Amino acid sequence: MTAAAPPRDRMWRELLPPGRRYVALPSRRHPVVVAEDRAPVLSYVRESLLAVPPSLPAWLYPAARAALAVPAVRRCVPRLTVPGPGGDHGPAGTADNDIGRLLAAGPLVLLDHSHDPNARLILLLFPPGSAVPALAVKVPTGPGGVPGIVREAAQLQAMATLPLDEARSAVPAVVGLLRHDGLPALATTALPGVPMLVAYHRPGHHARPAPVRADFAAAAAWLAALQSVTAGESAPLDLAPGVAEVLAPRLDDERAREELRALRRRLRRYCAPLTAVHGDFWPGNILVRDGRVSGVVDWEHARTAGSPLSDPARFVVAYSEYLDRRTRPGHRVPGHPGLVSGQPGAALAYALDGTGWYPRLVRGFLAAALRRFGLPPACGRDAVLAELAAVAAEATDPEFTRAQTQAFVRLSSTEEASWSP
Repeated sequence: MTAAAPPRDRMWRELLPPGRRYVALPSRRHPVVVAEDRAPVLSYVRESLLAVPPSLPAWLYPAARAALAVPAVRRCVPRLTVPGPGGDHGPAGTADNDIGRLLAAGPLVLLDHSHDPNARLILLLFPPGSAVPALAVKVPTGPGGVPGIVREAAQLQAMATLPLDEARSAVPAVVGLLRHDGLPALATTALPGVPMLVAYHRPGHHARPAPVRADFAAAAAWLAALQSVTAGESAPLDLAPGVAEVLAPRLDDERAREELRALRRRLRRYCAPLTAVHGDFWPGNILVRDGRVSGVVDWEHARTAGSPLSDPARFVVAYSEYLDRRTRPGHRVPGHPGLVSGQPGAALAYALDGTGWYPRLVRGFLAAALRRFGLPPACGRDAVLAELAAVAAEATDPEFTRAQTQAFVRLSSTEEASWSP
């Protein structure tokens, strides 16, 4: 560890208990996953976390699986050894650091998969001898991440007061707020299953109807269970709170701002029961086991009473977002002949307005959610536009913000009557 290392790099290194060996993927300098070099932990990484994002070639996936599974090949995987006391940094457990003592108890996996300014590191902690983690700890990378930690703790505690019935097993329980370097960190129970996004990014997954249908069916079943037991009083449909105020200044011209106002007017024609809302229901936050949703994580944006269309629409927006990411701009996307890669919002436009098995699946998924609340199928497109507006308003990365805003403008300018479920 040198003085020239960036703060983010220094932070995750200082979290790792000293005197132990770790595997770093995809590289030692900029890892997304840092796992204790123990067979049960590496097996968990291989089966439950390993995927290759669109920015990297697909052949890396089978290569990484082999490297983690075969001891002779595993020597090629980048490794870290954190020095013990007397090395170039002190032990993880120090004053005002509850996490250091917790991490010393057993093996762990550290995830650093977000590079937003307010990102959090995630630690998965394994009981000694266990092949699955029991605790998940979110650690803010700086003061900017603290409000999200506090909000998530509050929302999970609020969700714990609701009669969730069979949906409850997929909601983490708050274990406590810890301290690390003077900042709060959130400890919750770890949930079983494989993130849906992990399977999504494995070669060929979202190009084939069967696995994609299974993903949509699992999401629909869990949302139906959650919403059926939390439905309360009715209210007009609308954008999520604060979205219009944030997004309107980001739109380039008055016509686009009028499209936003027109969307709100169309939504407000209808009323639906308010239900519990996760608020960021996308494949990266959904864990699946045996074809069912076994866990849903990241409850920072949850509401105990919100629009029942928010979560289904967010799932459609996010699932469609990456369909074309492995395809060069201007080329047709494998498995989706009606989709050409390259333009912001192209995949979502294809999902809503295109032809083929995927657009039919999306429109059927939305129509089923609408039927539960007595809403007409034609509301589906506006529900997705409202959630796309929320994504554009929430975004903090300038490039991602621009792409989501452009996608909203593109899709909102399409005539309402042209969409048919």
